[in-house]
Amino acid sequence: MKRNILTIAVLFSSMFIMSQTEFDALKFVETDINGTARYMSMAGAFGALGGDPSAIKDNPAGLGIYRKSEITGTMNVLMQQTASKWNKTNAYDDLYKLNANNMAFIFAVPTWRIESGNSGLQSSNWAFNYNRLKNFNRNLNIKGGSSGSSITDYFAYFSAGIIGTDLAYTDKYEPFDNVNVPWISVLAYKGYLMNESPTKPGVWSSLLNNDEKVLPAYSLQEQGFVDEYSLGWSGNFSNKFFVGATLNLKSIDYRVNSIYSENYDEGGGMSLSNEYSTLGTGMNLNLGAIFVPVDFIRIGLSLHSPTIYTLKDYYYAKLDYNSGADKSGWITTPKDGYSDYKIQSPLQYNISVAFIAGTNGLLSAEYSKVNYQGTRFIGIDNKTQFRDENDGMREMMNNARTIKVGGEYKLTDNFAVRAGYANSSSPTQTTAAKYMRYNTIRTDTEYFLRNRTDYLSAGFGYKESGWHIDFAFMNKIIDENYYPYNSNNLDENLAVAPARVITSNNNIVVTLGFKF
Repeated sequence: MKRNILTIAVLFSSMFIMSQTEFDALKFVETDINGTARYMSMAGAFGALGGDPSAIKDNPAGLGIYRKSEITGTMNVLMQQTASKWNKTNAYDDLYKLNANNMAFIFAVPTWRIESGNSGLQSSNWAFNYNRLKNFNRNLNIKGGSSGSSITDYFAYFSAGIIGTDLAYTDKYEPFDNVNVPWISVLAYKGYLMNESPTKPGVWSSLLNNDEKVLPAYSLQEQGFVDEYSLGWSGNFSNKFFVGATLNLKSIDYRVNSIYSENYDEGGGMSLSNEYSTLGTGMNLNLGAIFVPVDFIRIGLSLHSPTIYTLKDYYYAKLDYNSGADKSGWITTPKDGYSDYKIQSPLQYNISVAFIAGTNGLLSAEYSKVNYQGTRFIGIDNKTQFRDENDGMREMMNNARTIKVGGEYKLTDNFAVRAGYANSSSPTQTTAAKYMRYNTIRTDTEYFLRNRTDYLSAGFGYKESGWHIDFAFMNKIIDENYYPYNSNNLDENLAVAPARVITSNNNIVVTLGFKF
């Protein structure tokens, strides 16, 4: 006796192929703390301080703090460990990576008012900055203990309303031109992972017996980045008020390979491999101001306009299956799967304050908020509607906040020590889930729900009149729940338990700078 899956009729309301989900958009618009060694050693709490190349990306007014021109470069060594626990089974993986975080050219241009002592515009500074805003690099290995839930249950539920003859007919037409036949269902059907009712076409059940259990496993290799190239200007007015702006060109390069597998208690199993990549560019404008009411206090405010990304996705999947006698082999999706689309990132604002203790120390704090619910998909033709996906952004995402606190103390005129802490709240609702649309050509059903992200950092720096070198160590801990598929609509006894995943990123950062 096979499992009976509660099914509903599928209504194919969209007449064009889509592949994106809310979790794809979040991955590209979510912010991170990355930059120079001094910036990272203080957990990025630089919004009101300025005077650092990475501070400019948060608050462009920080460029006006510079008194001298500067060239800086930053390298980062990533040492990563991931740990997972799923159905009482532990697994681990690691990664080592060398990256360039930052390259900056700062040009301080004083005006005649500095020498004359007149009030007004003291300097008009310019900057060209390269910043790695985010790294996607991660290796992850998850092994699960015995489970009563199987991805075959999800396949059967998802395929409700699609008749078998349509799934069998896919090799008769061009790849991806039938928007009513998702490739999730095609792979499941041709891999004998689900069975159609002989009396009710479009009603499916898992190939597994009612009490049969599975041993699931998942592996993930992510790599890529979000880079930013910016041109900035800032003005210093009487050393009391600083304003600035940056025009930013952003580049996304993201690649992932994942494998989800199950071994069945009664023999056989399956393995679903997904290859997915995204390339694209975007542009936005950042505005900022810093106010110095008294010498020992600075107050900062900045606004980041939405970024419009133009993106292209590529994807490919392979299913290896062993579903019983004479039912083993493999099947793939077409090699030329791709889609073009746009994403509009949400508005972001930062509020910051810094307290300067003479020439020896400082303490800085920053609060930023991002309305991830405001993220939007846009058709490449600016006409195609992503109604369900955009409604999903409003329903499943949070208005997340990040709090940063950092301090610096000079032990001598040349040597300073630093430390910082930051916390980011979850960008997703606790009830969020990944909904694969019926016109999708993607087959990666997994998703992660973020619980929290914590940053703990420390560092030191040495400077002379013409140069400086800074070192930092930052530990970033990401706490997530992993779901191999969305089982919310399955019978209660078939609901999948999530895996707990902790990713620890240890960054060693070095910045070298020259002033002139």
